[in-house]
Amino acid sequence: MRFFTSDTHFGHQNIIRYCARPYDDVDRMNDDLVERASNLLADGDMLWHLGDVALGPLTETLPHLGRIPAAVTLVAGNHDRCHPCNGARGERFIEVYRERCRLSDLILTNTTLTLSTGTTVNVSHFPYADTTLDGHEDRHGEVIHDRFAPWRPADDGSWLLCGHVHGSWRQSGRMINVGVDAWGGTPVSEDAIAELIAAGERDLPALPWT
Repeated sequence: MRFFTSDTHFGHQNIIRYCARPYDDVDRMNDDLVERASNLLADGDMLWHLGDVALGPLTETLPHLGRIPAAVTLVAGNHDRCHPCNGARGERFIEVYRERCRLSDLILTNTTLTLSTGTTVNVSHFPYADTTLDGHEDRHGEVIHDRFAPWRPADDGSWLLCGHVHGSWRQSGRMINVGVDAWGGTPVSEDAIAELIAAGERDLPALPWT
């Protein structure tokens, strides 16, 4: 079985406050996120992590992902130092992420994936571009520029699995946010993804942390 998650932010103390995560300290958050995933996944399962693994000292924070007993594919996010949005210096972190996270595969930007139902989905850390904002003016007359536009996937009409937006929403149209802040702190199964797709386009809020 494949599972999906995103935006764990291991080692990021402030994310507890930003996203109202139910922890008193970052060490407890790190351990609990690993425990939640480990209790859900079985031998032979695969975990796709859609970016923003960890912050802080990478030698200390990246290995938390490697503690989860699964074959892990990372689709890098903007907070992952190996992502191309970090420029040429990101290249020197590629092997750091592979080794410290014990990755089975590392995808630096976007990809596609065919689910067990036969549906092919786009996979990215980022949602599709918000065309209602980029290039338009805000209320102060300033032009809004999306700094992540070069790395967002093209909206070709397909469903998209993404992260980045934390608890803003769980589903928005054809976009499904697999981040921990949208799914109560746990990865989401491919079966659950397939059920959302079968139900069609709609908007769903984040699930509460349990």
